[in-house]
Amino acid sequence: MPTTQKIRYSDCDPQGIVFNANFARYWDDAVTDWFEELGFGGTELGGIDVDVVTARLEIDFKAAAKLGDTLVTETAVERIGDTSMTVLVTTSRQSDSQIVAAGKAIYVFVDPAEFRPIPVPESFREAVR
Repeated sequence: MPTTQKIRYSDCDPQGIVFNANFARYWDDAVTDWFEELGFGGTELGGIDVDVVTARLEIDFKAAAKLGDTLVTETAVERIGDTSMTVLVTTSRQSDSQIVAAGKAIYVFVDPAEFRPIPVPESFREAVR
């Protein structure tokens, strides 16, 4: 499920383009929307007593986004490991489909009490399949 973000004045830097760090927020919003679509929303991953934390972000900037643009962010699972998941992320400008940013995010599944890595729950694996 794509997530859209209308670019507002507060998203832009003095150059008049989206400040680079905002893409981390846009991508997090897109992954959160995707988790909710799978039925795993909420503070502890849909009531299954698991949290997910960001371990790594890789963002390649391809084009500028400006005030008034609407961005569309899409996610796709590249890999699910024992305790982590790699998600490919692409953000494009809605008006012309130009890719603005692309890369990947790595998430680790953790015990909410101790914040230590735990195996990816089977119910999550099933939902992704």
